[in-house]
Amino acid sequence: MINQMSTETKHKKLIETHSNNITISDMNMKDKFTNFENSRLKESETLLYEINTKPKYFKRYGRGRIIKVRFGVNVGSEFSGDHFAVVVSKNDTAYNPILHVIPITSKKHRTCIDIGNILINDEEIQKLQNLYENTQDNSQKKKIKDCLKYYSNRDNVTSYAIVEHMKTISKLSIIKPINEYDYINKLKLSDEILEEITSEILKEYTI
Repeated sequence: MINQMSTETKHKKLIETHSNNITISDMNMKDKFTNFENSRLKESETLLYEINTKPKYFKRYGRGRIIKVRFGVNVGSEFSGDHFAVVVSKNDTAYNPILHVIPITSKKHRTCIDIGNILINDEEIQKLQNLYENTQDNSQKKKIKDCLKYYSNRDNVTSYAIVEHMKTISKLSIIKPINEYDYINKLKLSDEILEEITSEILKEYTI
């Protein structure tokens, strides 16, 4: 029979956890701790969402698709933070709650693949610019402008797929697009780059 922890003991542990989080927050550390507070909040919100909604169906993602993931704040050199990632799962379905992904960053690592400026799609940006110029709806203009600004900050930035940090994530950790004008769901790596990533995975994780 499994011993059940008393409510008082559970609350004491949670209070200690909260105290530790406050201590870390007050240190005002940078790098992976920059968004520490938001990360802890989103983590608890996601767990509550999972408990309350018990999702059974999920968006399907094809291999090579680009998504944005909340990796959280992790121990040591484990990959942390909100980052884009490439889906490497095969045959994903709407019933599958997890994905295998490789994080994307602008910094080179030991085993990384240069995937170019994957986040900038000139055709989609031109469509947004044309739409912005031709619409009279101010709320619509603001949404489009938000997307253009977001991706303009990533112009001329080379991205790298960090194979050594390949990870299994919950689809609940995927960050939603900025709004309906965000073109992230249309981004996909070429078959050539996917083959290069597959080759690097085999070298990194097999004998």
